[in-house]
Amino acid sequence: MLNLLLLGRDGAGGRVAPIALGALLPDAPMFVFYAWQRGVLGTPERVIWSETYWDAAWQIFFDIPNSLPLLGLALLAAWRLGATRAALLLASMAVHALCDLALHHEDAHRHFFPLSDWRFASPLSYWDPTHYGRSFAVFEIGMVLGGCAWLGRRYRERGPQLLVLGIAAFYLLFIGYALLVWL
Repeated sequence: MLNLLLLGRDGAGGRVAPIALGALLPDAPMFVFYAWQRGVLGTPERVIWSETYWDAAWQIFFDIPNSLPLLGLALLAAWRLGATRAALLLASMAVHALCDLALHHEDAHRHFFPLSDWRFASPLSYWDPTHYGRSFAVFEIGMVLGGCAWLGRRYRERGPQLLVLGIAAFYLLFIGYALLVWL
């Protein structure tokens, strides 16, 4: 939602879809990893998150779409080539990566890969209650739902409005799932 608020302007000109996709792509390797480990291999949750997640090969797989230097180079190339939608997608990926930089503690990415293996262990976590995860969850819920309401009124075209409505519906379903599973 933040990506659309920052980059989406009025939702016209095919901007919304690449921005929304770019907001999701940095997490795509995590979904692939989890689907493979849990769905295909049947790895237990405890093993997935305490062992397999930390495997060096998986870490590279997670870090590449969160790498600010790689995203910056690709964004520069897209901009120079006049590929506006690709530039929006990459800019949205960079916004996601910057937010992750600020909101991951123990599970921080190497945001400067391949130039550095350094990980910034933020004092904040979007999920870990020992690093303000509960407080951030309340803030995030408010921001996403408030942002959806604002963008739904701001966008005049039907396609962007439906996408924002879909984001809000998906987000509410995820909150329901999280409450059922984790509480």
